[in-house]
Amino acid sequence: MPNPFVYSKPVAPEALIDRNQERTQLLELLQGGHNCRLSAPRRYGKTSLVHNVRAVADREGTPTVYVNFYGILSLEEAVARLERGYRQLRGPLARWVTGKLEGLSVSLSTPAGSLGVSGMARRAPERLLHELLDLPAQLFARSGARVLVCFDEFQEVLSTRFALDGAIRSAIEAHHDEAAYLFSGSHPGMMRALFEDRERPFYGQARAISLAPLAAEDVADYVGSQFESTRRDVTAALRPLLAVSQGHPQRAMMLAHFLWEMTPRDGVADESTFGEALEVVLEELAEAFDRTWRGLDDGQRRTLLAVVISDGRPTRAAALEAADVPRSTVAEALARLRDAGFVFDHDGRVRLVDPLLALWVTRGRADA
Repeated sequence: MPNPFVYSKPVAPEALIDRNQERTQLLELLQGGHNCRLSAPRRYGKTSLVHNVRAVADREGTPTVYVNFYGILSLEEAVARLERGYRQLRGPLARWVTGKLEGLSVSLSTPAGSLGVSGMARRAPERLLHELLDLPAQLFARSGARVLVCFDEFQEVLSTRFALDGAIRSAIEAHHDEAAYLFSGSHPGMMRALFEDRERPFYGQARAISLAPLAAEDVADYVGSQFESTRRDVTAALRPLLAVSQGHPQRAMMLAHFLWEMTPRDGVADESTFGEALEVVLEELAEAFDRTWRGLDDGQRRTLLAVVISDGRPTRAAALEAADVPRSTVAEALARLRDAGFVFDHDGRVRLVDPLLALWVTRGRADA
């Protein structure tokens, strides 16, 4: 029997936990032609929610396009990702798009190798970019249906030497009835730079939607039902799992995955079983956490320590003294840690996004 808890990749649309409010809000805005931006730290269920929104839109007859910009370094790579996204279009428009793309001959050479299907591009990359970005208008002209275009990891447009955000903005600003855009990103600081900096082309161009931690009752219901459907009892282990995962979607599924693995069919998982699963998970993550820790500067490390030992109040005197760090250093480090997606503000306190990293930091302090 396969393990029902997926944690190493985005989950299938039907396996998304909760997010009903965010999905409904996004669909209502996008169906009304309003552009939206969805910003959340990595592994927080952002891409899973995007695909869930797409699945609902597809069922309702709205053509959807998904483009992932993660890791791009050049205009040529951006063009290739756009082409790939449009080739995955579903429904009756797919045949027309296939022919259109073949006519464009989207194929480019980059230092990393060839992108596309054959030979060199007949058109300059800038021209190809604009022709691909204009496809929603052409699709609308053929079908009369507004196209939903999802640009995932959109902050990566800042990684190219070409002014990609300006080119995209100029191309899509004429799309009113023709398309609605969902921009999602996993680097909070870069997403704010794109949409909140007055000097950037996308300033004020999309409604901001954020993802909060999952509600404990929703995690408990999902985990419990998956255990029950596979003839396992997790009731006694739910409380520590919820306490440790703190509503973090991927970490909750990772803990549940290993807990399920340690629970035999017709068996019962208790607090002891969860403790064993937690140790396995922390051991698996230890090397990654160590790399993360070493990649931070001294002020950031001490600030993270102040956050976890103060229960989210790192500027209090006791936390500053325990971490041996000035208040001014904490204030400056917190701004950078927020931008990088390490911490966020919730219920009036500062929290580490990753509760398992917080536990690792706490244990490191205790063992020193």
